[in-house]
This record gives sequence, C-alpha cells and structure tokens, in this order.
Amino acid sequence: MNVIAMDVGALEKFNPWWVGEGVPPGLLGTHRRPYFEEAAKYIDKRFIVLLYGLRRVGKSTILYQLADMLLKKGINPLRVLYFSFDEQPAQIEQILSAYEEKVIKGRIGGQKTYLFLDEVQKVGDWQSKLKVLYDLNPDLKIFVSGSASISLQKKAAESLAGRVVDVHVKPLSFREFLQWKGAKMDESRPELYQKEASLHLADYMRKGGFPEITDHAEDGMVRKYVKSAVLDRILYRDIPQEFGVRDLELLRALHELFAREPGMIANVEGIAKDLGRNRITVANYIEYLKHALLICDVKNLRGSALATSRKNKKIYPTSPAFTFAMREDFFSGAVLSKVAETLVAAHLEAEYYYRNSFEVDFVKKKGKVAVPVEVKFGKVAQGQALRFMEIYKSPRGVVVSKDEFSPRGKVKVVPLWLFLMKSSEAAE
Repeated sequence: MNVIAMDVGALEKFNPWWVGEGVPPGLLGTHRRPYFEEAAKYIDKRFIVLLYGLRRVGKSTILYQLADMLLKKGINPLRVLYFSFDEQPAQIEQILSAYEEKVIKGRIGGQKTYLFLDEVQKVGDWQSKLKVLYDLNPDLKIFVSGSASISLQKKAAESLAGRVVDVHVKPLSFREFLQWKGAKMDESRPELYQKEASLHLADYMRKGGFPEITDHAEDGMVRKYVKSAVLDRILYRDIPQEFGVRDLELLRALHELFAREPGMIANVEGIAKDLGRNRITVANYIEYLKHALLICDVKNLRGSALATSRKNKKIYPTSPAFTFAMREDFFSGAVLSKVAETLVAAHLEAEYYYRNSFEVDFVKKKGKVAVPVEVKFGKVAQGQALRFMEIYKSPRGVVVSKDEFSPRGKVKVVPLWLFLMKSSEAAE
C-alpha cells in the first residue's frame, strides 16, 4: 500500500522535547491522577495500554505525564513519539514512515521506542493496525487513548486479546475533588465536617468531576464548558463519526431528556411516540448514547430468584454536570434528589434496582448476597430497605441521606458526601 508522505513538522509540533528540554509544563496538568499510576505500572511490560473514557477527563494529560516520566528517566527524547488524531487527521502508517525516515533515520526495531497515540478511535481499523505493530515490533511500547466510547474498549478486547490492558479514566471522584480543592475531611468524625462537606458536595455536583473546571466559580461558565467542550463534541462529532448517525436533532433530544430527568424509566415506545420517531431508531440512538458513555442503564431485578428484567430500565446521565447544564432549577429539592441518585449510581457502578410491589433505588449484588441501597434526600425512611432485606434475607442495607448519619443497625444511614468518600465496596 502506498503511504502518503507526512511533513516532519506535523510530528515535531506534537513532540517539542525532540528539540527542547522536556514536556512543556502546561501539558502536564497540576495533579497526577490514580490512573497515571495504573498505566505506569505497565511501562516495562509488553502490553498495549489503552486509556478510554469521556472527553476532558485527563487522558491526554496522563499520556504526557507518562512521556515526561520516561524523559526524566533518561530515555532518548527521539525515542518518545506522541501524536493526536484529534488535532490532525493521519494514518498510523504515515506517522511511523515519517518518524523512521526523518527523525530516527532508521527502523524502530533494535532500540526501545515509546509510541503514544491520542484519540486513536479516529483511525479506521486502528485495532488491526496496532496488532500488526505489536506483533512485528517487540521493542515498541504502545500507549493509546480514546474518548467516549465503550466500543473502543470492546474492539480492543476482541482484536487485541492478550495484547492489551485497558484503563477506564473517569471524572474526578469526590475524594479526588476534595484533594484538588485542598479540603481535608476526617471521616471518623463526620458530624464535625457536615457543613463544609455539604458545600463542597454542591460544588462537585454541578461540575461533575471534570478536572479543568474544578476551580471555576460562575454557573454560566461551568454550563458553557460542559455543553461546548464535552457534550457538543460527543453528540455532534464523535457519535456521528463512529456510528454514522444523521438525525442529530433526535440524538440531542434524547440526551437532553435523560439529562433533565435522571432515573427515568426508558419506555422506548412512549419516547418514540412523543418524539415522532421510529421505535427501532430511538432504541439504537439510546445505545449510541450508552456507548458514548453519556448515559448508563440500571436493570430491574424481579422475582424470588432476583432475575433481571429486560424491560423498565432506568436511565441515568453518567455525570451530574450534564443535568446542571440543562436545568436552571438544579438545586431544587425534587431535582437534587435525582442528582443524588445519579452520583450513587455512578459510585456503585450500579447494575440493578428493584421494583415489584415496592421499589428500592439500587441493589448491589455480590454472589448470592443482594444489598439494598436507598437514596433519601428528604425524609429518611428505612421501610423499603427493610422490606427487601426481609424478603431476600439480605444481611444489611444502606440509606444515603442528605445530612443524617446513623452507622449502627442493619440499615446504615450515611450522608451522601461520606458515602462518596468510601470505595464502592465499602459503601455498601
């Protein structure tokens, strides 16, 4: 296959350390996230490392931090190659051909070389091309990133089986958010920190853990950032490019519906009728939003065996910032309660809720044990959790409250901020 030549300047602009002193500080961010350490532990392993997740959660920064770490270890700067397909269209073959011919003046093989490819999903059949690179170049260490696509991870798992490890880079957790803000909370004395923690939680809710707006104060600026830097790029660029979507109005309307009404039951037929669209088309577009990591669904567990129902899935936005971007009444009681559910769903990576003759917001299953998790931002009530526990012999339950705290008994009552400070396992 003929490869169109690439100008070396196109490579040099992404790799200033070739002629300078290192990675420019402005590209390194102000913090190292836990995902950096998770990726760095594979630096000396053969595996391809795939970072995937929503836009603007810091994947590019992590790649630059990894490159910076290598340079500070004394790796030859010319042997560290970075390229962003989000900034410039290209083929992997073009990049490597120009790199070998004009930068290292030879073949990649024979000396350890580090390749960083950002937004790799924009390259057609990228997974097959990486497979060939990996198999033919044992001295080549490959790191790749991709935005807003579960299918990216699935393609890697299918085509690069045994060759890739994936790292799901998520928005800042509440714990990380507090660290970035310089706030310290003593979790062993939660009552003393309730007021301060509640203020930080409200700030976290509207910003959704996007690192670049951690210190933004103005609501309008936060909303503009979420809409333009995150949502518009995913809805109008990423999803259409990946799935060939043409009805952008329907895509936008569906996402706005789910962002404005967290936890709504996805009645596809009803939604299709309301929007004047075909049911199958609506179902497909909902899947596209899910693949783009903009929404998640929570399935209904029913019956004595707690089997999963395919119907009546609840849909949540993956970030409360999406709701904040769409609703001026974000901090009203009814909306805030649903935003709290959104945070709990994300924190638990919730798969199930329960609705039969009564409803439980979430059910965390581990083996044969099912733990009910209720979100009560108004009056705290334990009745539904207790009822579930009695029927299904659950050893414990959790009620997530706005500000009440009762750690004893079979049903623990925990304020949301403290619940989010725990690991998903410990939070049950």
